[in-house]
Amino acid sequence: MNILYIVQQSIYNNENKWLSADSNIQMTMGIVNELILKTDWNVDIMLAPLDQFEDLKDYQNLCLNESPRIRFISRPGPVSAFTNRYHFDAEDFEFILTHGKYDVIINNIIELTRNIKTVLYDNKLKAKLIVGNYWIDCPEVGEGKVPQNISYDWRQIDGAECADLITFTCYSTKKIFFQNLEHKFSSKSLSIVLQLKSVIWDFGFSAEELDRYKTNEKFDTPTIVFPNRLSGINYTHHKEFIQVVNELYDEGLNFQVVFTNPSGKVSWDFLKREVKPLKIISENPLSRKEYVELLWKSNIVASLYTIERYGGCANVEAIYCGNYPVMTNFGEYTRRVQKDFNNFVETDLSNLKEVLKNALTKKPHEKFYSENKNLVKQNSSYEVVSKYVISDIERITE
Repeated sequence: MNILYIVQQSIYNNENKWLSADSNIQMTMGIVNELILKTDWNVDIMLAPLDQFEDLKDYQNLCLNESPRIRFISRPGPVSAFTNRYHFDAEDFEFILTHGKYDVIINNIIELTRNIKTVLYDNKLKAKLIVGNYWIDCPEVGEGKVPQNISYDWRQIDGAECADLITFTCYSTKKIFFQNLEHKFSSKSLSIVLQLKSVIWDFGFSAEELDRYKTNEKFDTPTIVFPNRLSGINYTHHKEFIQVVNELYDEGLNFQVVFTNPSGKVSWDFLKREVKPLKIISENPLSRKEYVELLWKSNIVASLYTIERYGGCANVEAIYCGNYPVMTNFGEYTRRVQKDFNNFVETDLSNLKEVLKNALTKKPHEKFYSENKNLVKQNSSYEVVSKYVISDIERITE
């Protein structure tokens, strides 16, 4: 079987260069690695050209295990997660699709699905089309990503309609997608049709990779890691986080804070100036080895999304590595700890200081960490979830 995997990239720096420290790329490479190990399939991965990356000189550096059955295809386009959602070069795609002889196309830029479907139709190609959406826009139910007059939900619903299989990263994203759809359309017939071809593909991390780079060392000082991006729109609530850690530091609590700051949109000079308990590991994007070692050496992970329902791969990675999760009572976060967990941050962040203080001063029993580690492994690791992915692909290609 030949598969084309179209990746939606999302992380780029202030110099307008893509970065490989992008969970969307990591998720692709992780699940592809499992497909290669467990099947005889071939996978082509569509990414931006190497000269559009800041930190990548060879695509093979992305592979957990190199294989001749993994190939990379360059897709030139704007270095912008937003404009790439509607950038479509019909001639390029026609050339790639007609020469690739693909049985399956996995497309994570759901807005382009109708375009791809049309190229397949025009060229009498029989490839099955699987769509995913890592950026769900749901303005009808209060979770829009852009102004409503340029909303992407029409394109996303349309992309789902013309797909053979619709994948969601988690139950929370599936739920909000259908709530938005049913609010927009009075008839439930479309919702029923799409529900019937929807599945969950929750693959967020490689347990094998995290174990490969495991270190038993811990920082000398209790460490909170903030692994998600910082941005001008305060997407991950880094501003509220900085305010609270400064207050706790002023009260005499002993701890340090590490930011990975993958995109560099917020400058390190700003962080040095504004964050009192700051510890800098590196001002450059961390390698995967450095990043994983950081997670194992830290004690607490702060994950404060209130709009991205999956909540970031870094959250499940950090939990697997033994970090206590400080996270909002939102989306998929509630499924990543045991049901009796009661130390969530409210979505208005009103109790963030209290939750962080509890995390720093009240250490749970070791069983808490081992149970959560097993929970995220079973729900979100490539190694476990890949069997469902393989089964779904085989089912639609029978």
